[in-house]
Order: sequence, then C-alpha cells, then structure tokens
Amino acid sequence: MLSFPPDWTFIAQIVLFLIVWVCLRRFLFEPNLAVLKTRAQRTEGAMREAVAVKTEAQAMDEQYQTRLATSRAEARQRVDAIYKDAEDQARSVIEAARKEAEQSIANVRANLSEDIQRTRQSLEAQVGQFADEISEKLLERPLS
Repeated sequence: MLSFPPDWTFIAQIVLFLIVWVCLRRFLFEPNLAVLKTRAQRTEGAMREAVAVKTEAQAMDEQYQTRLATSRAEARQRVDAIYKDAEDQARSVIEAARKEAEQSIANVRANLSEDIQRTRQSLEAQVGQFADEISEKLLERPLS
C-alpha cells in the first residue's frame, strides 16, 4: 500500500524509470525515428524523382509525337509532289505521243492523197485504152 509521504522505493522506481526512459530514448527511439525519417525523406525524394522522370518522359513523348507528325506531313508532301511530277510527265509524254500520232496520220493522209492523185492520173491516162478494150470485147472485133 502506498503511504504518505512515499518512501524511498517509490523515488527509486521513479529514478530508475527515468534512467530506463533516457536510455531507451537515446539508444532505441531516437535511432529508429532517425531511420524512419531517413526512409521517409528517401521515399519522398524517390517519388519526386519519379514524378520528374514521368513528366520528362511525357514531354519527350509529346516531342516525339510532334516530330513524327511533322515527318509524316513532310513525307505526304513529298509523295504528293512526286505524284504531281509523275502526272505532269505522263501528260507531257501523252501529249508528245498524241502530236506524233497526229503528225504520222497527217503524213499518211498526205501520202495516200498523193498516191490517189497519181493513181487517178494514171487511170485517166489509160481511160481511152480501157474504153477501146471494153468495146472490142463487147463487139467481139477489133476497133481500128
């Protein structure tokens, strides 16, 4: 039972409790708190670093997507330019072939016209002779 004033054992218990408390605090609690604080700082630092890396990765991805879109647009423009050049060349080749064909047709017509003219002249020169031959065959006798 507790008596008043407390005896010396009570004071001894309080002193021992304070000594144990100081020892536990100094050798157990403070080092553990320091370790926990260091871990928390490292975790926060790692989290900040992870956020920074993620932000940087997103920025790099955006740059990549922008460059990719730009490259695709440039490639489309180049392809369109190549198609346009090819169409222009095809038109010019077709036009040249058309002109050459027209020239060839004109030459053939001119040659045919000349041949027809020569053949007419030749036949007109021989009309009299043909008439004589036809008459001789119809009359079955010479016409002289």
